[in-house]
Amino acid sequence: MSVALPNGIKVGLSIMLLAIASGAHSRESQTLPFADSSWQVTDPQTLDLPNLRGQGLSFAEQYQNKMLGEWSLQNINGRVRMEHDPWVQETIKDMTWRLNAQARQQAPLGVVIIDNPSINAFAAPGGVIGINTGTILSASSMDELASVVAHEVAHISQRHYESGADERKKALLMQLGGMLAAIAASAVDGDAAAAVMMGSQTASMNSSMAFSRSNEREADRVGMQIMTQAGYDPRAMPRFFATMNQQSQLNQVENQFLPSFVRSHPLSNERLSESQSRAGQYPTLSLSQQQRHQALFDLLYWRVQSTGKHASEVTLTTAAKNSLGAKLALMRWYGEQQRFTDANKVLAEINALSSTQRQNLEPLLSITYSQLLSEQRKWQQTVDVLESQQRLYPERRDLRLYLAEALTNSNQPIKAQTLLKPLTEQQPSDRYAWQSLQLANEKLAKTTTSPQLANIATINALRYRSYDQLWNGRYESALTSLTQAKQLTENLQTTDQANSARPLLANINAEIKAIKTAKDFKP
Repeated sequence: MSVALPNGIKVGLSIMLLAIASGAHSRESQTLPFADSSWQVTDPQTLDLPNLRGQGLSFAEQYQNKMLGEWSLQNINGRVRMEHDPWVQETIKDMTWRLNAQARQQAPLGVVIIDNPSINAFAAPGGVIGINTGTILSASSMDELASVVAHEVAHISQRHYESGADERKKALLMQLGGMLAAIAASAVDGDAAAAVMMGSQTASMNSSMAFSRSNEREADRVGMQIMTQAGYDPRAMPRFFATMNQQSQLNQVENQFLPSFVRSHPLSNERLSESQSRAGQYPTLSLSQQQRHQALFDLLYWRVQSTGKHASEVTLTTAAKNSLGAKLALMRWYGEQQRFTDANKVLAEINALSSTQRQNLEPLLSITYSQLLSEQRKWQQTVDVLESQQRLYPERRDLRLYLAEALTNSNQPIKAQTLLKPLTEQQPSDRYAWQSLQLANEKLAKTTTSPQLANIATINALRYRSYDQLWNGRYESALTSLTQAKQLTENLQTTDQANSARPLLANINAEIKAIKTAKDFKP
Protein backbone atom coordinates (compact mmCIF):
# COMPACT_ATOMS: atom_id res chain seq x y z
CA MET A 1 0.00 0.00 0.00
CA SER A 2 3.06 2.25 0.05
CA VAL A 3 3.43 2.43 -3.74
CA ALA A 4 2.61 5.71 -5.44
CA LEU A 5 -0.64 5.28 -7.33
CA PRO A 6 -2.63 7.36 -9.81
CA ASN A 7 -5.73 9.02 -8.40
CA GLY A 8 -8.03 6.75 -10.42
CA ILE A 9 -6.49 3.67 -8.86
CA LYS A 10 -6.79 5.20 -5.39
CA VAL A 11 -10.48 5.80 -6.04
CA GLY A 12 -10.79 2.16 -6.99
CA LEU A 13 -9.24 1.09 -3.69
CA SER A 14 -11.36 3.58 -1.76
CA ILE A 15 -14.54 1.89 -2.93
CA MET A 16 -13.27 -1.67 -2.65
CA LEU A 17 -14.89 -2.34 0.70
CA LEU A 18 -18.23 -1.00 -0.43
CA ALA A 19 -18.21 -3.25 -3.46
CA ILE A 20 -17.21 -6.41 -1.64
CA ALA A 21 -20.04 -5.96 0.83
CA SER A 22 -22.78 -5.43 -1.74
CA GLY A 23 -23.30 -9.12 -2.39
CA ALA A 24 -24.30 -9.00 -6.04
CA HIS A 25 -20.93 -7.70 -7.17
CA SER A 26 -18.34 -8.78 -4.58
CA ARG A 27 -14.68 -8.94 -5.51
CA GLU A 28 -13.34 -8.70 -1.99
CA SER A 29 -10.79 -11.45 -1.82
CA GLN A 30 -8.88 -11.13 -5.09
CA THR A 31 -5.52 -11.79 -3.58
CA LEU A 32 -1.99 -10.82 -4.32
CA PRO A 33 -0.01 -13.62 -5.94
CA PHE A 34 2.70 -16.04 -5.01
CA ALA A 35 5.00 -17.20 -7.81
CA ASP A 36 4.44 -20.92 -7.29
CA SER A 37 1.14 -21.96 -8.82
CA SER A 38 1.56 -25.70 -8.25
CA TRP A 39 -0.23 -27.64 -5.56
CA GLN A 40 1.87 -30.00 -3.50
CA VAL A 41 0.66 -32.39 -0.83
CA THR A 42 2.02 -31.49 2.58
CA ASP A 43 1.76 -33.12 5.96
CA PRO A 44 -1.83 -32.30 7.00
CA GLN A 45 -0.71 -31.97 10.61
CA THR A 46 1.89 -29.30 9.79
CA LEU A 47 0.68 -25.74 9.50
CA ASP A 48 2.77 -24.11 6.78
CA LEU A 49 2.89 -20.41 7.55
CA PRO A 50 5.09 -17.72 5.95
CA ASN A 51 8.71 -17.58 7.01
CA LEU A 52 8.98 -14.19 8.68
CA ARG A 53 12.80 -14.13 8.59
CA GLY A 54 13.88 -11.26 6.42
CA GLN A 55 10.42 -10.47 5.11
CA GLY A 56 8.51 -9.23 8.14
CA LEU A 57 6.55 -6.03 7.83
CA SER A 58 8.19 -2.84 9.05
CA PHE A 59 6.57 -0.80 11.78
CA ALA A 60 5.49 1.69 9.14
CA GLU A 61 3.84 -1.08 7.11
CA GLN A 62 2.16 -2.50 10.21
CA TYR A 63 0.81 0.95 11.06
CA GLN A 64 -0.37 1.39 7.47
CA ASN A 65 -2.19 -1.95 7.61
CA LYS A 66 -3.80 -1.01 10.92
CA MET A 67 -4.99 2.30 9.47
CA LEU A 68 -6.26 0.52 6.37
CA GLY A 69 -8.15 -2.02 8.47
CA GLU A 70 -9.77 0.71 10.55
CA TRP A 71 -10.61 2.67 7.40
CA SER A 72 -12.17 -0.50 5.97
CA LEU A 73 -14.44 -0.95 8.99
CA GLN A 74 -15.45 2.70 8.95
CA ASN A 75 -16.38 2.51 5.27
CA ILE A 76 -18.29 -0.77 5.53
CA ASN A 77 -20.37 0.23 8.57
CA GLY A 78 -23.56 2.04 7.74
CA ARG A 79 -23.25 1.53 3.99
CA VAL A 80 -24.63 -1.97 3.87
CA ARG A 81 -27.27 -3.76 5.89
CA MET A 82 -25.54 -5.46 8.82
CA GLU A 83 -26.52 -8.31 11.12
CA HIS A 84 -26.19 -6.64 14.53
CA ASP A 85 -27.67 -9.31 16.79
CA PRO A 86 -25.14 -9.65 19.65
CA TRP A 87 -25.63 -13.42 20.08
CA VAL A 88 -25.06 -14.08 16.37
CA GLN A 89 -22.03 -11.79 16.42
CA GLU A 90 -20.64 -13.50 19.52
CA THR A 91 -21.04 -16.95 17.96
CA ILE A 92 -19.32 -16.02 14.69
CA LYS A 93 -16.63 -14.05 16.50
CA ASP A 94 -15.84 -16.96 18.83
CA MET A 95 -15.43 -19.29 15.87
CA THR A 96 -13.30 -16.75 13.99
CA TRP A 97 -11.05 -16.10 17.00
CA ARG A 98 -10.46 -19.84 17.46
CA LEU A 99 -9.51 -20.25 13.81
CA ASN A 100 -7.35 -17.13 13.76
CA ALA A 101 -5.44 -18.24 16.87
CA GLN A 102 -4.13 -21.30 15.00
CA ALA A 103 -2.21 -19.16 12.52
CA ARG A 104 -1.80 -15.60 13.81
CA GLN A 105 -0.65 -14.00 17.04
CA GLN A 106 -2.62 -10.86 16.29
CA ALA A 107 -6.37 -10.96 16.83
CA PRO A 108 -8.62 -9.93 13.94
CA LEU A 109 -9.22 -6.20 13.85
CA GLY A 110 -12.92 -6.77 13.29
CA VAL A 111 -15.50 -9.32 12.17
CA VAL A 112 -18.51 -8.02 10.27
CA ILE A 113 -21.65 -9.95 9.36
CA ILE A 114 -23.47 -8.57 6.33
CA ASP A 115 -27.20 -9.21 6.02
CA ASN A 116 -27.18 -10.39 2.41
CA PRO A 117 -28.58 -13.66 0.98
CA SER A 118 -25.64 -14.37 -1.35
CA ILE A 119 -22.81 -16.76 -0.44
CA ASN A 120 -19.87 -14.52 0.26
CA ALA A 121 -16.97 -13.88 2.62
CA PHE A 122 -13.94 -11.65 2.45
CA ALA A 123 -10.78 -10.60 4.23
CA ALA A 124 -9.20 -7.16 4.03
CA PRO A 125 -5.68 -5.98 4.89
CA GLY A 126 -5.36 -5.15 8.57
CA GLY A 127 -7.28 -8.22 9.71
CA VAL A 128 -10.89 -7.41 8.86
CA ILE A 129 -12.98 -10.52 8.13
CA GLY A 130 -16.51 -10.39 6.76
CA ILE A 131 -19.17 -12.96 6.02
CA ASN A 132 -22.67 -12.76 4.54
CA THR A 133 -25.68 -14.22 6.32
CA GLY A 134 -26.32 -16.06 3.05
CA THR A 135 -23.19 -18.08 3.73
CA ILE A 136 -24.54 -19.11 7.12
CA LEU A 137 -27.91 -20.08 5.68
CA SER A 138 -26.33 -22.02 2.78
CA ALA A 139 -24.12 -24.10 5.07
CA SER A 140 -25.33 -27.31 6.66
CA SER A 141 -22.96 -27.39 9.63
CA MET A 142 -20.67 -25.28 11.77
CA ASP A 143 -17.75 -27.09 10.16
CA GLU A 144 -18.76 -25.91 6.68
CA LEU A 145 -19.06 -22.37 7.95
CA ALA A 146 -15.66 -22.69 9.64
CA SER A 147 -14.14 -23.79 6.32
CA VAL A 148 -15.12 -20.48 4.72
CA VAL A 149 -13.79 -18.38 7.60
CA ALA A 150 -10.59 -20.47 7.82
CA HIS A 151 -10.01 -19.79 4.12
CA GLU A 152 -10.20 -16.03 4.79
CA VAL A 153 -7.92 -16.31 7.84
CA ALA A 154 -5.43 -18.10 5.60
CA HIS A 155 -5.45 -15.22 3.12
CA ILE A 156 -4.42 -12.91 5.97
CA SER A 157 -1.94 -15.28 7.63
CA GLN A 158 -0.23 -15.99 4.31
CA ARG A 159 0.03 -12.24 3.78
CA HIS A 160 -1.45 -12.36 0.31
CA TYR A 161 -2.12 -8.64 0.69
CA GLU A 162 1.43 -7.65 1.56
CA SER A 163 3.75 -10.15 -0.11
CA GLY A 164 3.28 -9.48 -3.83
CA ALA A 165 5.61 -7.53 -6.05
CA ASP A 166 4.71 -3.95 -6.82
CA GLU A 167 3.56 -4.73 -10.35
CA ARG A 168 1.18 -7.38 -9.01
CA LYS A 169 -0.22 -4.93 -6.49
CA LYS A 170 -0.80 -2.47 -9.28
CA ALA A 171 -2.54 -5.15 -11.35
CA LEU A 172 -4.89 -5.84 -8.46
CA LEU A 173 -5.62 -2.15 -7.96
CA MET A 174 -6.39 -1.85 -11.68
CA GLN A 175 -9.08 -4.46 -11.17
CA LEU A 176 -10.45 -2.54 -8.21
CA GLY A 177 -10.64 0.61 -10.32
CA GLY A 178 -13.64 -0.88 -12.11
CA MET A 179 -15.63 -0.98 -8.87
CA LEU A 180 -16.79 2.62 -9.22
CA ALA A 181 -18.95 1.78 -12.22
CA ALA A 182 -20.24 -1.33 -10.46
CA ILE A 183 -21.36 0.60 -7.40
CA ALA A 184 -23.12 3.16 -9.57
CA ALA A 185 -24.92 0.34 -11.39
CA SER A 186 -25.82 -1.47 -8.18
CA ALA A 187 -28.19 1.32 -7.18
CA VAL A 188 -30.34 0.33 -10.14
CA ASP A 189 -29.73 -3.36 -10.78
CA GLY A 190 -27.52 -5.79 -8.89
CA ASP A 191 -27.05 -8.06 -11.92
CA ALA A 192 -26.06 -5.08 -14.04
CA ALA A 193 -23.50 -4.17 -11.40
CA ALA A 194 -22.05 -7.66 -11.58
CA ALA A 195 -21.83 -7.42 -15.36
CA VAL A 196 -20.06 -4.06 -15.21
CA MET A 197 -17.64 -5.32 -12.61
CA MET A 198 -16.79 -8.53 -14.44
CA GLY A 199 -16.28 -6.65 -17.70
CA SER A 200 -13.97 -4.13 -16.09
CA GLN A 201 -11.55 -6.85 -15.06
CA THR A 202 -10.84 -8.15 -18.56
CA ALA A 203 -7.79 -5.94 -19.14
CA SER A 204 -5.86 -7.28 -16.17
CA MET A 205 -7.32 -10.79 -16.11
CA ASN A 206 -4.45 -12.50 -17.95
CA SER A 207 -1.74 -11.10 -15.69
CA SER A 208 -3.49 -11.66 -12.37
CA MET A 209 -5.77 -14.69 -12.53
CA ALA A 210 -2.95 -17.26 -12.52
CA PHE A 211 -1.62 -15.72 -9.33
CA SER A 212 -5.13 -15.63 -7.91
CA ARG A 213 -5.51 -19.37 -8.51
CA SER A 214 -2.22 -19.95 -6.72
CA ASN A 215 -3.36 -17.94 -3.72
CA GLU A 216 -6.73 -19.66 -3.66
CA ARG A 217 -5.06 -23.07 -3.59
CA GLU A 218 -2.80 -21.99 -0.78
CA ALA A 219 -5.71 -20.51 1.18
CA ASP A 220 -7.57 -23.80 0.74
CA ARG A 221 -4.62 -25.84 1.96
CA VAL A 222 -3.69 -23.63 4.91
CA GLY A 223 -7.35 -23.03 5.73
CA MET A 224 -7.94 -26.77 5.98
CA GLN A 225 -4.99 -27.09 8.36
CA ILE A 226 -6.28 -24.17 10.43
CA MET A 227 -9.79 -25.56 10.79
CA THR A 228 -8.49 -29.04 11.67
CA GLN A 229 -6.25 -27.68 14.42
CA ALA A 230 -9.20 -25.65 15.74
CA GLY A 231 -11.27 -28.83 16.06
CA TYR A 232 -13.41 -28.71 12.91
CA ASP A 233 -13.93 -31.42 10.29
CA PRO A 234 -11.61 -30.81 7.27
CA ARG A 235 -14.01 -32.71 4.99
CA ALA A 236 -16.47 -29.86 5.44
CA MET A 237 -14.43 -27.69 3.05
CA PRO A 238 -14.95 -29.83 -0.08
CA ARG A 239 -18.57 -30.38 0.97
CA PHE A 240 -19.22 -26.65 0.98
CA PHE A 241 -17.29 -26.27 -2.27
CA ALA A 242 -19.68 -28.81 -3.77
CA THR A 243 -22.64 -26.76 -2.56
CA MET A 244 -21.24 -23.64 -4.21
CA ASN A 245 -20.42 -25.60 -7.35
CA GLN A 246 -24.01 -26.84 -7.60
CA GLN A 247 -25.37 -23.35 -7.12
CA SER A 248 -23.04 -21.87 -9.72
CA GLN A 249 -24.04 -24.53 -12.27
CA LEU A 250 -27.71 -23.88 -11.57
CA ASN A 251 -27.18 -20.16 -12.02
CA GLN A 252 -25.41 -20.75 -15.32
CA VAL A 253 -28.34 -22.84 -16.58
CA GLU A 254 -30.75 -20.10 -15.56
CA ASN A 255 -28.50 -17.38 -17.03
CA GLN A 256 -27.93 -15.84 -13.61
CA PHE A 257 -24.67 -14.53 -12.22
CA LEU A 258 -22.41 -16.70 -10.13
CA PRO A 259 -22.47 -16.56 -6.33
CA SER A 260 -20.27 -13.72 -5.10
CA PHE A 261 -17.86 -16.08 -3.38
CA VAL A 262 -17.33 -18.04 -6.60
CA ARG A 263 -16.59 -14.88 -8.56
CA SER A 264 -14.08 -13.54 -6.04
CA HIS A 265 -12.63 -16.97 -5.21
CA PRO A 266 -12.55 -18.77 -8.58
CA LEU A 267 -13.86 -22.31 -8.02
CA SER A 268 -12.66 -24.75 -10.67
CA ASN A 269 -13.25 -28.50 -10.89
CA GLU A 270 -9.51 -28.87 -10.34
CA ARG A 271 -9.69 -26.90 -7.09
CA LEU A 272 -12.68 -28.95 -5.89
CA SER A 273 -10.86 -32.19 -6.69
CA GLU A 274 -7.71 -31.02 -4.90
CA SER A 275 -9.72 -30.10 -1.82
CA GLN A 276 -11.37 -33.54 -1.75
CA SER A 277 -8.00 -35.29 -2.12
CA ARG A 278 -6.41 -33.14 0.57
CA ALA A 279 -9.26 -33.77 3.01
CA GLY A 280 -8.81 -37.51 2.50
CA GLN A 281 -5.38 -37.29 4.12
CA TYR A 282 -6.93 -36.46 7.47
CA PRO A 283 -8.25 -39.12 9.88
CA THR A 284 -11.95 -39.86 9.57
CA LEU A 285 -13.95 -38.43 12.45
CA SER A 286 -16.44 -40.49 14.40
CA LEU A 287 -20.14 -39.69 14.09
CA SER A 288 -20.16 -38.06 17.53
CA GLN A 289 -17.19 -35.87 16.55
CA GLN A 290 -18.89 -34.86 13.32
CA GLN A 291 -22.03 -33.83 15.22
CA ARG A 292 -20.33 -32.04 18.13
CA HIS A 293 -21.07 -28.55 16.74
CA GLN A 294 -24.45 -29.37 15.24
CA ALA A 295 -26.59 -28.19 18.18
CA LEU A 296 -24.88 -24.79 18.09
CA PHE A 297 -25.32 -24.55 14.32
CA ASP A 298 -29.03 -25.32 14.69
CA LEU A 299 -29.35 -22.37 17.09
CA LEU A 300 -27.29 -20.11 14.82
CA TYR A 301 -29.14 -21.03 11.63
CA TRP A 302 -32.59 -20.29 13.02
CA ARG A 303 -31.47 -17.21 14.93
CA VAL A 304 -30.22 -15.73 11.64
CA GLN A 305 -33.46 -16.73 9.94
CA SER A 306 -35.36 -14.92 12.69
CA THR A 307 -33.29 -11.75 13.06
CA GLY A 308 -33.07 -11.32 9.29
CA LYS A 309 -36.84 -11.88 8.96
CA HIS A 310 -36.24 -14.62 6.42
CA ALA A 311 -38.65 -17.16 7.95
CA SER A 312 -42.44 -17.01 8.12
CA GLU A 313 -44.60 -18.25 10.98
CA VAL A 314 -45.46 -21.37 8.95
CA THR A 315 -41.78 -22.11 8.32
CA LEU A 316 -40.87 -21.63 11.98
CA THR A 317 -43.84 -23.63 13.27
CA THR A 318 -43.05 -26.55 10.97
CA ALA A 319 -39.33 -26.54 11.78
CA ALA A 320 -39.96 -26.18 15.53
CA LYS A 321 -41.36 -29.71 15.62
CA ASN A 322 -37.85 -31.10 15.13
CA SER A 323 -35.53 -28.19 15.92
CA LEU A 324 -34.92 -26.47 19.24
CA GLY A 325 -33.26 -23.61 17.39
CA ALA A 326 -36.43 -23.08 15.39
CA LYS A 327 -38.48 -23.32 18.58
CA LEU A 328 -36.50 -20.49 20.15
CA ALA A 329 -36.80 -18.48 16.94
CA LEU A 330 -40.57 -19.02 16.95
CA MET A 331 -40.82 -17.78 20.55
CA ARG A 332 -38.85 -14.68 19.57
CA TRP A 333 -41.08 -14.15 16.54
CA TYR A 334 -44.25 -14.34 18.65
CA GLY A 335 -42.77 -11.82 21.07
CA GLU A 336 -42.03 -9.35 18.26
CA GLN A 337 -45.61 -9.76 17.05
CA GLN A 338 -46.88 -9.04 20.58
CA ARG A 339 -48.46 -12.50 20.67
CA PHE A 340 -47.35 -13.17 24.21
CA THR A 341 -49.78 -16.03 24.91
CA ASP A 342 -48.40 -18.00 21.97
CA ALA A 343 -44.84 -17.15 22.98
CA ASN A 344 -45.44 -18.39 26.53
CA LYS A 345 -46.84 -21.66 25.18
CA VAL A 346 -43.60 -22.26 23.30
CA LEU A 347 -41.63 -21.31 26.43
CA ALA A 348 -43.63 -23.86 28.45
CA GLU A 349 -42.69 -26.56 25.91
CA ILE A 350 -39.02 -25.64 26.27
CA ASN A 351 -39.23 -25.61 30.07
CA ALA A 352 -40.65 -29.14 29.91
CA LEU A 353 -37.35 -30.37 28.47
CA SER A 354 -34.76 -32.02 30.69
CA SER A 355 -32.37 -29.76 32.57
CA THR A 356 -29.51 -30.96 30.36
CA GLN A 357 -31.39 -30.05 27.19
CA ARG A 358 -32.25 -26.62 28.54
CA GLN A 359 -28.67 -26.01 29.65
CA ASN A 360 -27.47 -26.79 26.13
CA LEU A 361 -29.61 -23.90 24.91
CA GLU A 362 -27.98 -21.35 27.20
CA PRO A 363 -27.33 -18.51 27.12
CA LEU A 364 -29.58 -18.12 24.06
CA LEU A 365 -32.62 -19.46 25.95
CA SER A 366 -32.28 -16.77 28.62
CA ILE A 367 -31.56 -14.12 25.97
CA THR A 368 -34.70 -15.06 24.02
CA TYR A 369 -36.79 -15.11 27.19
CA SER A 370 -35.38 -11.72 28.22
CA GLN A 371 -36.37 -10.30 24.84
CA LEU A 372 -39.89 -11.60 25.37
CA LEU A 373 -39.98 -9.83 28.73
CA SER A 374 -38.54 -6.61 27.28
CA GLU A 375 -41.26 -6.56 24.61
CA GLN A 376 -43.68 -6.38 27.55
CA ARG A 377 -41.59 -3.65 29.23
CA LYS A 378 -40.91 -5.92 32.21
CA TRP A 379 -37.48 -4.45 32.63
CA GLN A 380 -36.62 -5.60 36.14
CA GLN A 381 -37.57 -9.19 35.31
CA THR A 382 -35.41 -8.86 32.20
CA VAL A 383 -32.51 -7.70 34.37
CA ASP A 384 -32.96 -10.62 36.76
CA VAL A 385 -32.93 -13.20 33.95
CA LEU A 386 -29.85 -11.74 32.28
CA GLU A 387 -27.87 -11.11 35.47
CA SER A 388 -28.04 -14.79 36.40
CA GLN A 389 -26.50 -15.68 33.02
CA GLN A 390 -23.99 -12.84 33.07
CA ARG A 391 -22.62 -14.13 36.37
CA LEU A 392 -22.04 -17.50 34.70
CA TYR A 393 -20.51 -16.02 31.52
CA PRO A 394 -18.98 -12.68 32.58
CA GLU A 395 -16.75 -12.53 29.50
CA ARG A 396 -19.56 -12.69 26.95
CA ARG A 397 -20.16 -9.48 25.02
CA ASP A 398 -23.73 -10.35 24.05
CA LEU A 399 -24.92 -10.76 27.63
CA ARG A 400 -23.30 -7.47 28.63
CA LEU A 401 -25.08 -5.63 25.80
CA TYR A 402 -28.50 -7.15 26.46
CA LEU A 403 -28.16 -6.60 30.21
CA ALA A 404 -26.94 -3.01 29.79
CA GLU A 405 -30.00 -2.21 27.69
CA ALA A 406 -32.28 -3.65 30.36
CA LEU A 407 -30.45 -1.76 33.12
CA THR A 408 -30.73 1.53 31.23
CA ASN A 409 -34.45 1.02 30.70
CA SER A 410 -34.92 0.13 34.38
CA ASN A 411 -33.27 3.43 35.39
CA GLN A 412 -29.90 1.92 36.33
CA PRO A 413 -27.66 3.62 33.74
CA ILE A 414 -24.55 3.75 35.94
CA LYS A 415 -24.55 -0.05 36.27
CA ALA A 416 -25.05 -0.25 32.52
CA GLN A 417 -21.96 1.88 31.94
CA THR A 418 -19.89 -0.40 34.15
CA LEU A 419 -20.75 -3.31 31.87
CA LEU A 420 -20.20 -1.44 28.62
CA LYS A 421 -16.92 0.41 29.05
CA PRO A 422 -14.71 -2.71 29.01
CA LEU A 423 -16.27 -3.64 25.65
CA THR A 424 -15.14 -0.40 24.01
CA GLU A 425 -11.67 -0.81 25.52
CA GLN A 426 -11.40 -4.33 24.10
CA GLN A 427 -12.91 -3.43 20.70
CA PRO A 428 -12.86 0.32 19.93
CA SER A 429 -14.90 -0.29 16.75
CA ASP A 430 -17.84 -1.76 18.73
CA ARG A 431 -20.61 0.55 17.53
CA TYR A 432 -23.32 -1.32 19.45
CA ALA A 433 -21.46 -0.67 22.72
CA TRP A 434 -20.89 3.01 21.88
CA GLN A 435 -24.59 3.44 21.08
CA SER A 436 -25.53 1.75 24.34
CA LEU A 437 -23.16 4.02 26.28
CA GLN A 438 -24.70 7.05 24.63
CA LEU A 439 -28.21 5.91 25.63
CA ALA A 440 -27.09 5.17 29.20
CA ASN A 441 -25.65 8.68 29.58
CA GLU A 442 -28.70 10.31 28.04
CA LYS A 443 -30.85 8.42 30.55
CA LEU A 444 -28.53 9.47 33.39
CA ALA A 445 -28.64 13.12 32.32
CA LYS A 446 -32.46 13.05 32.34
CA THR A 447 -33.01 11.16 35.59
CA THR A 448 -30.25 12.26 37.97
CA THR A 449 -31.03 14.83 40.63
CA SER A 450 -27.44 16.13 40.52
CA PRO A 451 -26.89 19.02 38.04
CA GLN A 452 -23.15 18.33 38.09
CA LEU A 453 -23.65 14.69 37.16
CA ALA A 454 -26.17 15.68 34.49
CA ASN A 455 -23.57 17.99 32.90
CA ILE A 456 -20.91 15.28 32.74
CA ALA A 457 -23.41 12.71 31.43
CA THR A 458 -24.51 15.07 28.65
CA ILE A 459 -20.92 15.67 27.59
CA ASN A 460 -20.15 11.96 27.65
CA ALA A 461 -23.27 11.17 25.62
CA LEU A 462 -21.94 13.48 22.90
CA ARG A 463 -18.48 11.89 23.08
CA TYR A 464 -19.87 8.37 22.78
CA ARG A 465 -22.07 9.46 19.89
CA SER A 466 -18.95 10.73 18.12
CA TYR A 467 -17.30 7.31 18.43
CA ASP A 468 -20.31 5.67 16.83
CA GLN A 469 -20.21 8.24 14.04
CA LEU A 470 -16.47 7.73 13.57
CA TRP A 471 -16.85 3.97 13.08
CA ASN A 472 -19.71 4.66 10.72
CA GLY A 473 -17.41 6.77 8.53
CA ARG A 474 -19.34 9.97 9.35
CA TYR A 475 -16.31 12.05 10.23
CA GLU A 476 -17.90 15.51 9.98
CA SER A 477 -20.79 14.44 12.22
CA ALA A 478 -18.31 13.01 14.73
CA LEU A 479 -16.39 16.30 14.79
CA THR A 480 -19.65 18.21 15.28
CA SER A 481 -20.56 16.05 18.27
CA LEU A 482 -17.14 16.57 19.83
CA THR A 483 -17.27 20.32 19.16
CA GLN A 484 -20.54 20.48 21.09
CA ALA A 485 -19.04 18.41 23.90
CA LYS A 486 -16.00 20.69 23.99
CA GLN A 487 -18.13 23.83 24.28
CA LEU A 488 -20.09 22.36 27.19
CA THR A 489 -16.85 21.31 28.89
CA GLU A 490 -15.28 24.74 28.47
CA ASN A 491 -18.37 26.26 30.09
CA LEU A 492 -17.73 24.10 33.15
CA GLN A 493 -14.29 25.66 33.67
CA THR A 494 -15.89 28.74 35.21
CA THR A 495 -17.92 26.65 37.67
CA ASP A 496 -17.15 24.52 40.68
CA GLN A 497 -16.68 21.60 38.25
CA ALA A 498 -13.45 23.09 36.85
CA ASN A 499 -11.32 20.26 38.27
CA SER A 500 -13.44 17.68 36.44
CA ALA A 501 -13.50 19.73 33.25
CA ARG A 502 -9.73 19.91 32.69
CA PRO A 503 -9.02 16.18 32.17
CA LEU A 504 -12.29 15.82 30.26
CA LEU A 505 -11.26 18.63 27.92
CA ALA A 506 -7.89 16.96 27.35
CA ASN A 507 -9.68 13.74 26.37
CA ILE A 508 -11.95 15.57 23.96
CA ASN A 509 -9.04 17.36 22.28
CA ALA A 510 -7.28 13.99 21.81
CA GLU A 511 -10.47 12.52 20.35
CA ILE A 512 -10.83 15.42 17.90
CA LYS A 513 -7.26 14.87 16.75
CA ALA A 514 -7.86 11.13 16.27
CA ILE A 515 -10.98 11.74 14.16
CA LYS A 516 -9.16 14.27 11.98
CA THR A 517 -6.41 11.70 11.44
CA ALA A 518 -8.98 9.09 10.42
CA LYS A 519 -10.74 11.57 8.16
CA ASP A 520 -7.51 12.52 6.37
CA PHE A 521 -6.30 8.94 5.88
CA LYS A 522 -6.26 7.86 2.24
CA PRO A 523 -5.16 4.35 1.22
